[in-house]
Amino acid sequence: MKAARDLAPLPPALVQLSALVATGSYSPTDVEAIVRLDAPLTGRLMQYANSAASASYVRVGTVRDAVMRVGVGPVLSFVVGTALRPELLQAIPAYGLSEGELWRHSVATALACEVIAQRAPVEVPPDSFTASLLHDIGKIILARFLDPSHQLELAAAREQGSDSSLGAESEILGMHHGELGGLIGSHWNLPPRVIRAITHHHAPTAGNDVICDVVHLANVLAKRVGTGSVMTASDLDADPGALERLGFAAGRLPPMIEMVTHRLAETVERFG
Repeated sequence: MKAARDLAPLPPALVQLSALVATGSYSPTDVEAIVRLDAPLTGRLMQYANSAASASYVRVGTVRDAVMRVGVGPVLSFVVGTALRPELLQAIPAYGLSEGELWRHSVATALACEVIAQRAPVEVPPDSFTASLLHDIGKIILARFLDPSHQLELAAAREQGSDSSLGAESEILGMHHGELGGLIGSHWNLPPRVIRAITHHHAPTAGNDVICDVVHLANVLAKRVGTGSVMTASDLDADPGALERLGFAAGRLPPMIEMVTHRLAETVERFG
């Protein structure tokens, strides 16, 4: 879709970091070498690493120490969020999302990914943090490029339930927002694994990759803390296959939801 290709390119630091993490072979020094070349990004990362959100009272003074404290995956997620914050802040009426709600849901999903990574008995790929933050990026197209009549069609379909909404997206756009987000990711030269997770965050089994399971569950947890658009009760249910592949029982989710709720409140207070 031309609209996806018309989106501005991502900052070089983000593209380089995504490619580095996708190799699976890197060190904090490699990450530092990329981040420190972007002065504004360096400043914001240092601020975050020294904030209450990092859960430490000992201040750090170098980019490398900041990376070590925060972790490579969260750093990548932080860079994405910083670069795309203006896009994520806009309202998307077709999904019932007012100004700032998409950003809040995206952040909650990335935070949920961190919680999953800490508790899952399987290895969670670092790319999962970026994919979690970007999983709904396709919805931005709806806000920027669809005419009012299409917005109304999607809003009406949303009221009928999630299946009707996804079907309406496919009918109007030729693809649903996950597929459209994957197309945007391809335009941005994001790693294939990130694109796969964005594309299949509603149907993780189809993605055939643990990153799809992680992003799917993170999205569900983020919705359970009250962010994002919930069209039917099923939107709050995690795919049983994804839970099994990640090694989680349904009973383990409530404490994770509580943790995401707490971290989101801290993050919004600090950066919202």
